[in-house]
Amino acid sequence: EEPAAVEEPAAVEEPAAVEEEPESIDISIPYDARAQLAYDASDKSMAYDAFKAEYEANSVAEVMAKYVDLSIPYDAAAKLAYEASDKSMAYDAFKAKYEADAVADVMA
Repeated sequence: EEPAAVEEPAAVEEPAAVEEEPESIDISIPYDARAQLAYDASDKSMAYDAFKAEYEANSVAEVMAKYVDLSIPYDAAAKLAYEASDKSMAYDAFKAKYEADAVADVMA
């Protein structure tokens, strides 16, 4: 009879080398960076705090000048349907019927 085969122990894995984490670099941008950059490019005829306040006020005014109201009136669909209708009834009555019909359609 042959002697039983002897299993060799599994090789022990060496722990992987631990890499050191690179030093972190702060890439955050200060809140008022735009004002600071604009001030740096200016003639610096006023103190930074006054310049920053004026810069921010001007920035807000520019944004507000470009604001477009995109809101839609609640009854816009009823108004459009009324304009396309034969206008055989007053708008208020048409709107009430239109909304009741729309609710019935959704519930069906």
